Amino acid sequence: MTHENPILETWSSVADTSKVFPVMPDGCRDLIIKHNPGSPQHLFVSRLMSKPQKIFAQKGTTFIGVRLKPGATIAAHMLSGRPLPDSIQGLTELAYDTASVSGDVSDMMSCLALATSPATAASDLGVSLRTLQRHTIKITGRTPDFWRRLARARKAARCILSGTLLHEAAHTCHFSDQAHMTRELKCWFAMTPGEIAASREDSRHPAWSISYRGYDAP
Repeated sequence: MTHENPILETWSSVADTSKVFPVMPDGCRDLIIKHNPGSPQHLFVSRLMSKPQKIFAQKGTTFIGVRLKPGATIAAHMLSGRPLPDSIQGLTELAYDTASVSGDVSDMMSCLALATSPATAASDLGVSLRTLQRHTIKITGRTPDFWRRLARARKAARCILSGTLLHEAAHTCHFSDQAHMTRELKCWFAMTPGEIAASREDSRHPAWSISYRGYDAP
């Protein structure tokens, strides 16, 4: 079994004002160091989300993070007792030591992102649907349909942000109709297609974070 680089990207941010901001589901887990002004740094691992999560950050709070590839596993027990990194480089080294993803898992995740159903993904991978379900849940803690639906919703949101007409986005992303797409986008991102379309000219709108790197079809 071959293993790949488990890191998708590194990132950092600083809160310029005290605020609550939404974090959209992206299919990734992150190793994050959060530092509130006047408090010790805190290391945590983000969880997989099926709906937006609201995060509060006071002014001056800093975050540095390493985003792991979809399907990557983390040896959480190896995080305890380790010196807390104080830089992106140190956090990256910690991620390499504690996270992993195999080539087989990457293939599975890519196939699910493109599939029109879990059954077609299983067929393309040459395994039974039951085997795919069991393996996906064991590795990721989520079902094949979770991943297929998330990839489709993210693709639809990006199509809409790029200017695609709503009915065309629904067809391109294999929804049964526009109403189906509306339900799915509201479920995953708490936004309708119309609300996403209305944010096209405002790059600070939360909808644009759906375009950040995450679980996508290759």
